Amino acid sequence: MTDQHSPASLPTSSASVVGARRALPLVRRTLCAASLALLLAAGPAAAVAGGVEWPAAKNTAAQVEKAGLTMLDTEQLAMHIHTTLEVFADGEQVTVPADIGIDRSGPAPRYSPLHTHDETGTIHVESAEWRDFTLGQLLTEWGTPREDTRFGAPLAWVDGRPWAGDADDIVFRDGETITLRYTSR
Repeated sequence: MTDQHSPASLPTSSASVVGARRALPLVRRTLCAASLALLLAAGPAAAVAGGVEWPAAKNTAAQVEKAGLTMLDTEQLAMHIHTTLEVFADGEQVTVPADIGIDRSGPAPRYSPLHTHDETGTIHVESAEWRDFTLGQLLTEWGTPREDTRFGAPLAWVDGRPWAGDADDIVFRDGETITLRYTSR
């Protein structure tokens, strides 16, 4: 007589194996749906990596002024470029938050010439004049990455090439990707 849990008691017919294989995708879809539901319930609030939260600043107008820029009533398009920003903290990607440089506290949004619309890492440079806008200005508007005392100054790359100077001095150029890597102190 075989034990209920012995290999000899397991079904060996091909129909049983096929049935088990068909059940696996359903289990995977159910787990994926549950994971997605948990992520959506958490909301888009903060950029988090390994316990690091860097949400967009709440006092947008003050941060924009601190960056040496002026809030605009409408987006200006005489200069209109896009740069991608990737940020990592201890190897974990940090989401660049939506609405950096956009003040939605009034009846109509106001915009900094440097801003984000979503969490893709796309930095919009939309200005009434062509000039240099820097990563340091955007990080000041963002309000927290350089002020998080858990991390030292980031290492930076522009289009995959190491940046030798201060990351704050990187000038936004159309189509480039800027990567920042922060490491715990």
